[in-house]
Amino acid sequence: MADEVQVFYNHLIVETGLMNDSTTALLARSGSLQGSDVGVENPAHRPSLRLEMRRRFTDLRSVVEACTTDASAIAERMRAISERYSALDVELTGKEQP
Repeated sequence: MADEVQVFYNHLIVETGLMNDSTTALLARSGSLQGSDVGVENPAHRPSLRLEMRRRFTDLRSVVEACTTDASAIAERMRAISERYSALDVELTGKEQP
């Protein structure tokens, strides 16, 4: 039973790290979605195309921001679970995990 719990704990630690890495990568890549220039002038005198592109990029930025917030919250919960596991392990065994 103890080995199964240790395996779970190891997976939790790895997944927490991966979640943090993914959140950081999302934040880094979302930087390219900033700014008001969507890279489209008024092609063929079609301002509606530019306005639609701007609207869609604005929507995309909003979705990325929401995903980043959610991912950060999940990573924080995973970290809290990991810390609680470590505290419980110390409480039950009297020794710290390496």
